[in-house]
Amino acid sequence: MYLKEFQEGIVDQAVQFHNTLNPDLWDNKRLRPEIRYKLMLIAQHFANFIDIPKLNLRDITISGSNAAYTYTEHSDLDLHLIVDIPKAAEFHLKPLFDAKKNQYNYNHDIRIKGIDVELYVQPSADPHVSAGIYSVLDDKWIKEPKPVRVEIRDGDVETKVENYLNKIKRALRSQDHQEASKIKDEIAKLRKSGLASTGEFGVENIAFKVLRAQGWIDKLRQHIYDLEDMALSLKERK
Repeated sequence: MYLKEFQEGIVDQAVQFHNTLNPDLWDNKRLRPEIRYKLMLIAQHFANFIDIPKLNLRDITISGSNAAYTYTEHSDLDLHLIVDIPKAAEFHLKPLFDAKKNQYNYNHDIRIKGIDVELYVQPSADPHVSAGIYSVLDDKWIKEPKPVRVEIRDGDVETKVENYLNKIKRALRSQDHQEASKIKDEIAKLRKSGLASTGEFGVENIAFKVLRAQGWIDKLRQHIYDLEDMALSLKERK
């Protein structure tokens, strides 16, 4: 079944294969100095926003398509603060970091050479699946990517996109904050499990990227924020 919301070449919206890294960011496989400087400033700004006395910062990294050979015009730049989280504090700190990350990314529209920068807090003990991982702090590769060519079937991705899109549309029709949030969490879990089992070229991850490129993920997040605002508001007396 073809999705009317998308044009032909559905996979190309999420992943393209190149022989070189994004030249706006990289020079001979090294992060351009002016890019690194700005990313360090952004990371510091985000750390100040988190406002935790002992953040236990281990590293600052970038990953994802723009740290590999699979970037598109829709690819963002994933900037991770790698932190040590004591076992006893995981229950409290992980939800706090997620909330801070969501709030920061919602409040700020930061771009590097026109590329959206997305901030994350990543526990150092958690595995991170990415073709390339670069330490902005140490200015060197942790995991250097290689040019690849992978056959991805549009039909498989289209089926998964349709599945996710139906869930998102159901959430957008809902006026129940808990229901909409549950759907968002469900999609995130499906993507995470897909990454763990089939990697970044699995249909779950590609489908998520297609929906993000088309703005559906942002629509879902905004709808949840709007429902939160409604729940916390009180109508004026007529």
